Amino acid sequence: MSSNYVSNPLFRVKTPKPHHNEDNDQRLPLTSGIRAGYISDDDLQPSATMMPCMHCTEEKRERKWMQRCCYYCNRPGHKISTCQEKEKDEESQLLRLAVNTGTQKDQEAEKDIQSGQRQEFMVIGTDGGYWSEIWHVSKTFKHHFSSNIDMFKRMKNMSCVKTETGENNFFFIRGIGVVDVITGSEKIRVQSVFYTPDIDRNVLSLDQLMIQGFMVKFMGDVCKLFPTFSVPVYNKRNGHTGLTKEEEIGELEKQYVASKNSDHEKFKTEFLNEYFENLNISANEPDWNILILQAMSFKDFQDCKALLHMLEDEDYVIKYKCYLETAFDNMIEWFIKEKLEIHSRPLPAYATNNRKVGLLDLYMAVKREGGHRRITENGMWTMIAKDTGFEYEDGEYMRLIYAMYLDVLVYYYKFKVTRKRQSE
Repeated sequence: MSSNYVSNPLFRVKTPKPHHNEDNDQRLPLTSGIRAGYISDDDLQPSATMMPCMHCTEEKRERKWMQRCCYYCNRPGHKISTCQEKEKDEESQLLRLAVNTGTQKDQEAEKDIQSGQRQEFMVIGTDGGYWSEIWHVSKTFKHHFSSNIDMFKRMKNMSCVKTETGENNFFFIRGIGVVDVITGSEKIRVQSVFYTPDIDRNVLSLDQLMIQGFMVKFMGDVCKLFPTFSVPVYNKRNGHTGLTKEEEIGELEKQYVASKNSDHEKFKTEFLNEYFENLNISANEPDWNILILQAMSFKDFQDCKALLHMLEDEDYVIKYKCYLETAFDNMIEWFIKEKLEIHSRPLPAYATNNRKVGLLDLYMAVKREGGHRRITENGMWTMIAKDTGFEYEDGEYMRLIYAMYLDVLVYYYKFKVTRKRQSE
């Protein structure tokens, strides 16, 4: 009877429902022995018997921050390879470089000046010394300039003038060399810096830095340089002089440049006289030298002879170097493959670590120092390697590359010139 009573829905006793409470919907089972220790976030549940230890959590958080801290933006959570800020800076700088190489570069610079935007930024790490030791990065200059001869580690004498400086004036160049810029805790070597007394500060061109492979990060009115590659310099000091081999050569080169002051002043006077005499010439007139170099082709050795004759003028090489490099490489390729019928030598030429060798730079450096024989007899190939942007240890590579690509060409050219003089 009792069973029927219970099973009959008419006599079923309804248990009272409790009041609705959110805490009752998520009641936790009774637990005991809760311990503190290392536990991952995935294992942390309401019913877990282990709770996260504060010491372990702080240690893990600090370790994770140290492992994933970007040294470009100094923010945790990612590395420099995935830094969005770095990618945005690179995109903006590359875009600006592309714009400046076109017809809009003057318009962009004019807009920046009118809007009052800053054009020069002080390099972090160089602002702790004298004014002559501070470096700036400029958005308007197209070349690197310095008026402090003591900043140069290596230097070559040069007499030319730069008019497209971004300041509508003349900079008379007396030398070109390499400098060390200290930014932060790093010492960065910058090539192709012009020495001129006509500027009152040390300026690095943003466009030229981008072409040379540097990354520039702007932070307000200052900036920092980031090199693409870092090459260690092994340079022992002389026990007698206390200078490295590079410093000894650099001091001699700077003394030589200083001894040419009278020649530089003469060049400056002649240039200004010629400039003011030719002010009536239109600036829109095409440069026929560029058109000639772009149209130059090589079908016989007379074409090679014509190009090599152009290289006798150092000022001409400096002014049209970009176009001359292309023509020079085409000449080497024609001479080796067509004239010598050698097809096993790779072009362009490469040295150690797959670094491309500029054959025009190598040719001019050897020519400037007196030729292949003089350099070999005096053991100067290490200096030639340094002048062309390589290390002292690459001197033997420079000698081999010159012998493979240039030696026969230069000999043949001198032979033809001498033969022509004798016939005349």
